[in-house]
Amino acid sequence: MDLDKARADLAQASGAGKDFNTARAVLIDSGTQAFGLPGSGARSLADIIRIAAEAPPSRARRNFAALLVHALGVEGLLPHRGDAAEALRSFVERALINALRRAGYPFDGSAYDKRRFLAGLHATIDEHLRPLEPTMPRWLQGIVPPDED
Repeated sequence: MDLDKARADLAQASGAGKDFNTARAVLIDSGTQAFGLPGSGARSLADIIRIAAEAPPSRARRNFAALLVHALGVEGLLPHRGDAAEALRSFVERALINALRRAGYPFDGSAYDKRRFLAGLHATIDEHLRPLEPTMPRWLQGIVPPDED
């Protein structure tokens, strides 16, 4: 799954026209690609999230979770309440646990607080997904001589 392309497709589908059916289809197609599911057969977004939750940790799983964070930033696209919303939130929490910790996610907060946090996280999720940079200069670690750093 190409996260940048999927994010662009999602933004285009959910943009000015607010075509949520097309936006949900982008999410389903991206999940189908990410987890290598056969293209035939009708699947719902809830099915894809269930499959994603059971999948082992991988880059594709993390990318799909990041795409869902972007989708949560679109008001009305994904459910706010009920079992589907809980499954979605639970999957994102497990798939992006380190990124959410860096962002200050309220793991002990209410469902409302978590939803609001995730809805706003779409703006900075890429920053939180980047690998941490070393705090020590490379020359001090012995990677390069001091004059090259």
